[in-house]
Amino acid sequence: MQKIYPERILKKLANLQLAISLLLTIGIVVAIGTVIEQDQNLAFYQQNYPLNNPIFGFINWKFLIFFNFDHVYTSYWFIGLLFLFGFSLLSCTLTVQLPVLRRLRRWKFYNDVKKASGIGNNLPLRAINTLAFQLHNSNYNVFRQGKKNYAYSGFLGRIGPVVVHASIILLLIGSTIGSFGGYISQEIVPRGEIFHAQNLIKFGNLSNIPQNISWRVNDFWITYTKEFKTNQFYSDLSLIDNSGSELKRKTIFVNEPFVYKGLTLYQTDWDIVGLKFKRNELTTQLSLKKVTKPGQKFWFGSINISNDQPFSVLLNDLRGNIYIYNSRGSLVQECKLGQTIYLKNEKITFSEFLTSTGLQIKADPGIRTVYLSFFLLIISTYASFISYSQIWGAENLNNITLAGNSNRAVLFFQAEFRKIVNKTVS
Repeated sequence: MQKIYPERILKKLANLQLAISLLLTIGIVVAIGTVIEQDQNLAFYQQNYPLNNPIFGFINWKFLIFFNFDHVYTSYWFIGLLFLFGFSLLSCTLTVQLPVLRRLRRWKFYNDVKKASGIGNNLPLRAINTLAFQLHNSNYNVFRQGKKNYAYSGFLGRIGPVVVHASIILLLIGSTIGSFGGYISQEIVPRGEIFHAQNLIKFGNLSNIPQNISWRVNDFWITYTKEFKTNQFYSDLSLIDNSGSELKRKTIFVNEPFVYKGLTLYQTDWDIVGLKFKRNELTTQLSLKKVTKPGQKFWFGSINISNDQPFSVLLNDLRGNIYIYNSRGSLVQECKLGQTIYLKNEKITFSEFLTSTGLQIKADPGIRTVYLSFFLLIISTYASFISYSQIWGAENLNNITLAGNSNRAVLFFQAEFRKIVNKTVS
């Protein structure tokens, strides 16, 4: 009974209807997760899903929080669904697919080849050796037992479903590891500063943020097209340890991240935080504020001269153009970076932009498992195009009776079968 009971459980889990029901349930939950905003704070759900006006009469913020729909992809009941679906696939592999593969490897000999439905033909008995040679040249594995013959080809085509199940199971495992052990941090760092991952926007319950490394922004710059549009922005980054030693250095840009031991830094944004200038030989800094409007953005600050109404300083980009406006909004000066101007008889020289770079730090410990699952899925796709073909032969007094079939590409198999027969008798 101890041997039978686990087998019964595996067969229950391997039930096709159960697997389809689980897959359908997972799909519905994922669809709900795309509609309901994920990983927001409590105030967001209280504002958008109020108690006095529930959706469909029952969906309010208490309902969402109680059933973990605010973080559905990392909720324990959703992970339980994924694992149950994975165990269903694993049970199907162990109880159905692998036994089928073992049976396929067994040599099937028939005294009456008519039992093997499919195409058939008769050959003279003297052609038996030529037939075996032609089958071997056509990539068939040939076996003989007395007067019975058997050949098969394309066994790899039958392992496709097993590989598909393995890839899905690995995908579920890798995604779960990434959900619980990964994190995403969004940082805005001024040029020249050293920073750690601290502004977490998403993290799992088992996330581990390394404390023995940090990054330094060595430089930041932007390139522009001939039409004065932003072409690309770059960050020169250094990875340093606790002693200040540089472990790795790389210039990153959009779609070219910084990768180190499971950590990936992406270039995401940039900003101008200030402008350094000399005022009567005294160097100081001017803070700038970004203003974003549809289709454009600019930065501005103000300089007070001799207690008069301030002058406004405006920038559109990092190409070096600086515009000075008076209190009435009229343009009074236009200069370049490094150029000396005079405001109310005071000497002003803008010397340097103070920039910051937007970086996203992402850690996903399950990403390699996910990549492996995709690789296996690609392999299984190619393997599924391979036809599993079988040919049987029974020797009589004067001839050999042949029969064969294939699980797919039947017309191609029939043409191949006739080709083998024609080469044998020619």
